[in-house]
Amino acid sequence: MSFLSDMALEQTEIEVVYRAIELWCEEIGADIDSADGRDVATVLLGLYKTGHTSEAALLAAMRRINPEGS
Repeated sequence: MSFLSDMALEQTEIEVVYRAIELWCEEIGADIDSADGRDVATVLLGLYKTGHTSEAALLAAMRRINPEGS
């Protein structure tokens, strides 16, 4: 049960992560509902949970770990 509570987000947090997913998918030319989109969502959620709590911080972290994507 601890894992589920660790993953729980407030509505405003969901909106931040979702917008970052949309922006990154747009940047790399991936459909948000594709396998690539789901992979992006997983990575961005992990980044959010490790302290990257704004769209800008999430996208900057993605660019550092996946420079080919930008």
